[in-house]
Amino acid sequence: MDTLAFANMLLDVASIINFIALLWMLRAIIKNRNYLRGFSVVGSFLTFISILGFELAYHLLGNVIGFMIGWGTVAFWFLAFVYTLRLKLKDRKNQKETQTTEQETLS
Repeated sequence: MDTLAFANMLLDVASIINFIALLWMLRAIIKNRNYLRGFSVVGSFLTFISILGFELAYHLLGNVIGFMIGWGTVAFWFLAFVYTLRLKLKDRKNQKETQTTEQETLS
């Protein structure tokens, strides 16, 4: 077995393990919708970008298993990023409204 074939086999195994981990994360989110509240916006975005990079590498290497299984992870991290960004923007809006209300009360 040459080095490239061995590397592709390792990538297949890692992709399957990553997909199983994704299923456990989805299970945790289904049980508790507030699970994503503790996620970082920047961390979610960087994870999404890095997983997208892995998908590109899988495609360039011709690794079909990793490429197909990886799209579930890409979708999850994209949704996690969008959700955490929405929460962050909503919290900032609420903070501004609270500050405005406090300033009006003091006036």
